[in-house]
Amino acid sequence: MSSAPLHYRPMAIILHWAIAALLIFQLGLGWHMTDMPRSAVMFAAFQFHKSIGMAILLLSVLRVAVRVASPRPAPVEGPRWQTLLASGVHGLLYLFMIGGPLTGWALVSTAPVAMATLLFHTVPLPHLPISHDWHDGIEAGHSLLAWLGAGLIVLHIGGALKHQLAARREEWVVPRMMPAHVRSVWGALVLALGGLGVSFALPWGIYRAAPVSAAAVTPAPVTPTPVAPVPVASEAPAVEEAPVAAASAEPDKPLTHDWAIEPGGRLGFSATVNGGPVEGRFGKWTGKVTYDPDHPEAAKLTVTVQLVSASSGDQTRDGMLQGPEFFGSSPMGRAVFVANGFKPAGGSKFAAEGRLSINGVTVPVTLNFDLRIADNAATVKGSARLDRAALHVGTGQWSGTDQIGSEVGLSFNLKAHRK
Repeated sequence: MSSAPLHYRPMAIILHWAIAALLIFQLGLGWHMTDMPRSAVMFAAFQFHKSIGMAILLLSVLRVAVRVASPRPAPVEGPRWQTLLASGVHGLLYLFMIGGPLTGWALVSTAPVAMATLLFHTVPLPHLPISHDWHDGIEAGHSLLAWLGAGLIVLHIGGALKHQLAARREEWVVPRMMPAHVRSVWGALVLALGGLGVSFALPWGIYRAAPVSAAAVTPAPVTPTPVAPVPVASEAPAVEEAPVAAASAEPDKPLTHDWAIEPGGRLGFSATVNGGPVEGRFGKWTGKVTYDPDHPEAAKLTVTVQLVSASSGDQTRDGMLQGPEFFGSSPMGRAVFVANGFKPAGGSKFAAEGRLSINGVTVPVTLNFDLRIADNAATVKGSARLDRAALHVGTGQWSGTDQIGSEVGLSFNLKAHRK
């Protein structure tokens, strides 16, 4: 029977220190995130926190496999209570290494506002099939594991230092987790502890400023429109169904330039959720346009949006949008925008001041757009800003702006041809 080795295998040593550095970094990042304002910085930090967590999970599973498959040094001799304590700390550390990422994954999967996760901006992380009713309990468990892990790491480092400082040379444990060619154990120990300290402090250095500008994740800014709500009894169906009346700047010169919107146009929306951007689109909407390039002030525009067609790329979040706290209270499940007249804003730029009806209220909204006409074909690109609170989009627990920002951006691009 062969004797136990004096050192851990190289793979075990590499995994030990890699996982240790990542765990310390995670604890520092988690602590730092509690003091962050909800912003793009916080969103980026949470995304990276999830990526590091999944990396720890994979490395920990590999570490368990290496531990089972490879011989390792014999346990340090000592009183029974000391042996039991060391074994208990090691076992709970493995629980922390694996349970922390798993509860974090479950926490993301049960969050009230579903957020897509791309691990290291590359690999999509699917949501676990867990009921949202478990969210609060999972959150408490994740937090408890974090505090438990911090305490276990302190105990683990303290035990290693105790054996290094107070025990006889042959009882030292630190050299066993160092490469065999390391000559200065004390130097390596100082380097290791210093590296762990840097890992803990690193999040404060990384997440001090926004990693991306707001312009990179939101539509181009436009002049905001006052959004004081004007209550109405309901959205009148006649708004969509009534034909657009022919208008003219001159009574004896009738306006007959009606335009048909071509399939393939896009009506998108964007919002800020937990400090990060969320974008989506409406799949079903129709429009009626009457416009004469010589008389833009006589233009008429009606757009009807089927709210049930809202899609943001996440089934859970899209289901929430159809609930009574968001779009579910809108009469006939639609939003209607009506504008009379386009105001020239220089060159091919225009502004259409109109009124948007949704969820039983009507507010003034200005569409800012670029209109280019060649022969009988038109191309339109534009945007607008809305206040979701004024439109009663996001009520109850979502009425605050700590999770979902108050401003919602709209963007659209379409092609049309003269009838």
